[in-house]
Amino acid sequence: IPNWICAVFIALFLSALAPLIARFWVQPKDLSVETVTQAFIILGVNIAIQFSVNFYSGGLMGLQKQLLLSLINIFCGTLRSVGAFVVLAFVSPTIQGFLLWQGLVLVLQIVLMAFTLKNSLPNAPGKGHFQKDLLSRIWRFAAGMTGFTITALILTQTDKVILSRMLNLETFGYYMLAITISGLVAGLFVSSVNNAVYPQFSGLVSAGDETALRKLYHQSCQIVSVFLFPTTIILALFSYDILLIWIGKEEIAANTSTLLSLVAVGYGLNSLIYLPHSLQLAHGWTTLAFYENVVAIIVLIPFVIFGVYNYGAVGGAVVWVVLNVFLVLVPIQIMHRRILKGEKMRWYFEDLALPFITAVLVAGTGKILLGSSRTRFETIIGLLIISTITFLFTSLSTKATRHYLKHLRNMLYGFYENK
Repeated sequence: IPNWICAVFIALFLSALAPLIARFWVQPKDLSVETVTQAFIILGVNIAIQFSVNFYSGGLMGLQKQLLLSLINIFCGTLRSVGAFVVLAFVSPTIQGFLLWQGLVLVLQIVLMAFTLKNSLPNAPGKGHFQKDLLSRIWRFAAGMTGFTITALILTQTDKVILSRMLNLETFGYYMLAITISGLVAGLFVSSVNNAVYPQFSGLVSAGDETALRKLYHQSCQIVSVFLFPTTIILALFSYDILLIWIGKEEIAANTSTLLSLVAVGYGLNSLIYLPHSLQLAHGWTTLAFYENVVAIIVLIPFVIFGVYNYGAVGGAVVWVVLNVFLVLVPIQIMHRRILKGEKMRWYFEDLALPFITAVLVAGTGKILLGSSRTRFETIIGLLIISTITFLFTSLSTKATRHYLKHLRNMLYGFYENK
């Protein structure tokens, strides 16, 4: 009940702010203030629903139902994106239609998570009740997690808040389109892997099994890199082609392609620190990530304002890329002085550099060979071939994925032998 009370408060508070934001903050170009107000009201309700989604997500993670949680997230994320395209193309090509669809999928996500959580809870002899003593034992960690979560939210939303004030809605819309595509591609898979391994990190830390922890950490990071680098690099190199195929409008593709390339790189870099953060939290260490976010926020705000003022949305995107380069390079140095000492260079070389270089070389070669004079059908086929080859070669560049591919080959070989 307190979860839903907080959600209702968030919805009412943001809805009350909507008219002020529409009138005094954003710069609508072709949209009326009334339309923008309606959009922000729906957005406020969606944010409140997302707050409740996080509650049920945390419950499923606590019960170690990461597989079910990942399946729900992947299903709803796919439905959210595909459905949005259908709504905009065939039902209502408006911002209200887009946001309403996002809200409906969030409601479905809550229903699925609540049902799964309820059926996953163990049988209890009595009715559940709040136990204050349990919270008192972990209040330091809980406070650290709260600080980390709040600063992470501020960090990831600051650029959007600033850009919504400094850019007209059309340009801001291009920026948000780039973020939506990049966040979907990077977030779905990386979040699923992170949700799956975090409880295992915690269990191995509690057991004091550093050898197994080291092995799991590098395997997980390599699996993330094998998916993330090909996806990010293909998005960055072929941003115009992907947008033109997906949306079909040259103007939008031309205005958004550079943004998509930069934002994709930024989100790709940001996704690399998910697992290091989880490793820190598994050790009960929240201060590094918290101070990392605080410093990043302090640096981000003036530089985003400077970048947007002088170079528009592209300037803001460049700042986001540079910030995430810093987050990948600097805090990791500090982390490995305390956790998994001696594993820093292995993380940089085996987990990151090898798959990154492989993906860049293969996708870059594909970009050169594909050329520029081609039909839409040729572009689609070319992208599919380049993506497949890039994923394949990148998979062969890491020990973890080579092991899984070898295991898969042996399974298939055994199956055909028995058959």
